[in-house]
Amino acid sequence: MTGRRSAGRGATAGMLAWLALTLLGFALLVTGYLTAVLGGQVDPVTDPVSDYAFHSAGGPLFVSAVLLLGLAGLVLRAGMHGARMPRSLATSALFGLWYAGLLLCAVFPGDQLATDQTLSGQLHRLGGAMLFTCLPVAGWLLARALHPDPRWTGFAVWIRRFAAAVLACAAMFGAAQLVPWLPKGLIERVALGAELALLVVLALAVRKAARCPLA
Repeated sequence: MTGRRSAGRGATAGMLAWLALTLLGFALLVTGYLTAVLGGQVDPVTDPVSDYAFHSAGGPLFVSAVLLLGLAGLVLRAGMHGARMPRSLATSALFGLWYAGLLLCAVFPGDQLATDQTLSGQLHRLGGAMLFTCLPVAGWLLARALHPDPRWTGFAVWIRRFAAAVLACAAMFGAAQLVPWLPKGLIERVALGAELALLVVLALAVRKAARCPLA
C-alpha cells in the first residue's frame, strides 16, 4: 500500500515537472517574440527587459511572461514536494520571496528613464533584486541538501552552477546601474537565461525522482 501511494505521488510529481517545463517554454516564447518584434525600440544589449512594457502590446505580453514564470515556479514547487525533495524553512522562505519579487515586477512598471525616481520604479527595482537573488540562494541551499542522495547528486552540481551564474550576473547587473558603459540589457538577459536554466534543471531532477521514487 505504501509503495502504491509512493508511485502515485511520483507520477503526479512527474506530470507537474512536465507542466512546469511547458510553462517555462511559453514564457521563453513570449520573451523571444517581444525581442523579435520590438528589437527596433528596445536594444537587447543596453535596455532592460522591462522596457518592452512601454511599447504597443509589449506591456500585457511582458506581464504574461513574468506570470508564466511565476506559475511555473509554483507548479515546480508542488512537484518538488511530491518527489520528496528536501525542504527547509530557509528555502521555502526564499522561494516565497522570489514569487513576491516576480509579482512586484509584473504589477509595478519600471522607470522609463534612468533619471526617473518614481515609487513604481523603486518597487520594480526591489522586485528585480528579489528575483535575481532569492531563487539562486534557494537553489544553492537546496543543492547542498540534495547532494547526498544518489537520485539527485548529478543535478545538485548543475543547480549549484546555475545558481552561482545567476548571482554573478546579478552582481554585474547591479554594477551596471552605476557604470554606464556596462551592457546592462545583455547582462540582465544572461541572468534570466541562467535562472531559467536553473528552473529547468530542478524540473528535470523532479522528473528523474518521479521515475525512481523512494518506498
